[in-house]
Amino acid sequence: MFDIPVIVPPEGLVDCFGEDRPSGPAEPVRWSEYVPDGLLADMLAHPADTGPEHREFESLERIGAWERVIAWAQAGQLRAIDSFMRGAEARNAALGASTSQAQDSAVAEVGLMLRVSARTASCRVDDAWSLCHRLPATLVALEQGRITLSKARILHAETANLPDERTAEVEQQVLVKAHRQTPGQLRVATRRAVLSTDPAAVRKRAQQARRDRGVQMWPEPDGMATLSAYLPAADAVGVFVVLDDHARRAGSPGDERTMDARRGDALVDLVLGPTGYCSAGTKAAQEHTNKTDQAVAAAGTGGLAGCRCQCGLCRRGGGVDVKVTIPYTVLLGADDLPGDLAGYGPIPAAVARDLAAAGTWRRILTDPASGRPVDYGTTRYRPPEHLAGLVITRDQTCQFPGCRVPAHRCDIDHGVPHDPANGTGSTSENNLGPKCRRHHQIKQTPGWAVTQHSDGCTTWVTPSGHIYRSQPPPLTDPEPLLSRATSDPDGLPPF
Repeated sequence: MFDIPVIVPPEGLVDCFGEDRPSGPAEPVRWSEYVPDGLLADMLAHPADTGPEHREFESLERIGAWERVIAWAQAGQLRAIDSFMRGAEARNAALGASTSQAQDSAVAEVGLMLRVSARTASCRVDDAWSLCHRLPATLVALEQGRITLSKARILHAETANLPDERTAEVEQQVLVKAHRQTPGQLRVATRRAVLSTDPAAVRKRAQQARRDRGVQMWPEPDGMATLSAYLPAADAVGVFVVLDDHARRAGSPGDERTMDARRGDALVDLVLGPTGYCSAGTKAAQEHTNKTDQAVAAAGTGGLAGCRCQCGLCRRGGGVDVKVTIPYTVLLGADDLPGDLAGYGPIPAAVARDLAAAGTWRRILTDPASGRPVDYGTTRYRPPEHLAGLVITRDQTCQFPGCRVPAHRCDIDHGVPHDPANGTGSTSENNLGPKCRRHHQIKQTPGWAVTQHSDGCTTWVTPSGHIYRSQPPPLTDPEPLLSRATSDPDGLPPF
């Protein structure tokens, strides 16, 4: 989640909070705080000469400001599309067209004007109707440049099966923080809000969706095909974790396959392996490994050491760990707050209960009042397993603002470098945090400064001088229980 300190804008302009503020001659201009309109677009199109001390800072601010102007323009176009559709459908109906004919005719005119396909035009019209009639607050947020069109479409997709009154509740709940979130974070927050708002309806829809599970295949050019599986989230995550585990352990020096290619080969090997079939990619990797081993043996530096098969069928060691996070009140059946499936996101309470009861999944109990873990199931540089597990569970993802790489796939990094000689950089919860390899390297790049605070917040200062803060979200959403607990004189959750 992003949290950027406000810098005073020039006199005469209004920031996104709607307040006139005096100019600060010593401060760089924060263009990304301005309310988007035609005047802002005109000012951005004619940039003033900026001093060298603020040039990079202001260039980034202009990028952010243009993003808000784009959102403002898209909202205006969606309003125009909705207005045209209502008028055109009425006109076509007056000419004797059926309801479907009137709508199809109007959509065709939109497609011709925008020079887009019929499918794209239909999607644009759908966006316009949904935001103008089902999600009016989302449209206002888009018009003010507080969210992008991709975020608006996430709210549209995730609330598609909710009744209007429930949709309004979810909309008001998630829009408060939407401007600080990436699309991935907003999708998770919206899904969690939907699960909390209407748990009974969610349970019915989940049962129906489960009946629709299946596998499909489509032919593709160049001798390829796409295999698609529509599965319950827990099953899909479990399958992917197994494929990912085999793919990571199947790599060897000189293996030029990408991780995606190795996962594809692992799928073929695991499914068809019992029949004696082996994927072409695995065969090529195995042949390369065998040649390397033969060269090593011929040089007299050693020989083959046991089976070197890369198919995964004889490489089952290490196990697979799939985490299911669930408030303990849900486990007791006291409420229906959503749980969380690592690698997927929020899941209905009933599904979380079923998974938490299964012995093959790792259960993580949380305190509903804070969302922090209360039971995890299970002076050196490398943290012990239980400490690494705590850090991974606490942060859930990479600590870089907006990064969604799961924490279990990240490096466990020392915020203050480990230096036992000087007694700094302890291997402790407050000094450890997950960072994906990309952002671990960025942290070490000159010009960047990263500080991890005791409350779990991490501050990132960029070379241009921008400051961003990331806060690990609670493992489970505490808001519904907190609002309920305020009516309890003791302020304690039920037991």
